[in-house]
Amino acid sequence: MEDYDATRTETYDELVTKHTRRELEELALKLGVENLGTTKSQLADAILDANKKQRDMPKSIPVSPKEAPMVEKPKSVAKSVVRGGKGVMAKSAAIDSKAAEVQKAGRDIREDGIRRMNKGVKEFHSACDWMAREMQTDGRKMMEDGRHRFELGQSEFKRSLDAQVKENHDAVARMHTGAREMQASQEKMSKAFQKAGKDIRDSGCRNLRNGLNQFQSDLATQINENRQAVSRMNSAAVSLQNEIHRYQEQDLKNYVRDFYYG
Repeated sequence: MEDYDATRTETYDELVTKHTRRELEELALKLGVENLGTTKSQLADAILDANKKQRDMPKSIPVSPKEAPMVEKPKSVAKSVVRGGKGVMAKSAAIDSKAAEVQKAGRDIREDGIRRMNKGVKEFHSACDWMAREMQTDGRKMMEDGRHRFELGQSEFKRSLDAQVKENHDAVARMHTGAREMQASQEKMSKAFQKAGKDIRDSGCRNLRNGLNQFQSDLATQINENRQAVSRMNSAAVSLQNEIHRYQEQDLKNYVRDFYYG
């Protein structure tokens, strides 16, 4: 009785650290708690709630010592009934409830993982499509820019060539040497413009190949990461199922055996 009175002023931490689970169950039964829970923390919460409810109740009228045995005797009988009947049923129901909660948690974890994976795959496909469109657009822009530069170079060369031809025609009458130099200059300029056009095309092709290689590398990396994430999720689900199976096959049996046979 003194221990029971002492618990009425104990805090949550004191109940959890100073008392065993069996002691907390006995205290809960004395307070009329039917659903005992499955952990010491739940028992401590139930005891604190019961103590608070009793403190909030109006105080009963004190009785004379002669009447006390008549009042206290039914309480002891009610306490033994709760301990022998409802307590076992409550524990069994609590164990079943805990197992259902664990199974539900496992399903929720798997469903959440699947949703997250599907969302990641959709985002990845969207990013890949966007990257592909950007690469195609950039490739077309580079090719168009190269073609434009090449055509501009040809136009400039044609204008320069026409101007030079006119000047050379004027100079042909004066010197044959100038004509030969003009021919050499034309060939040099033609090669220079051809080389410039080839360099532009080669640069565009290299940039396009590099972009495609980078895209393929990023795609392979993302696929590998997704596979690893799926593997980790499957491992976690299997581990959770094994833990539930172990709890049902081992811990539950041990708990029932300890409860009935000590």
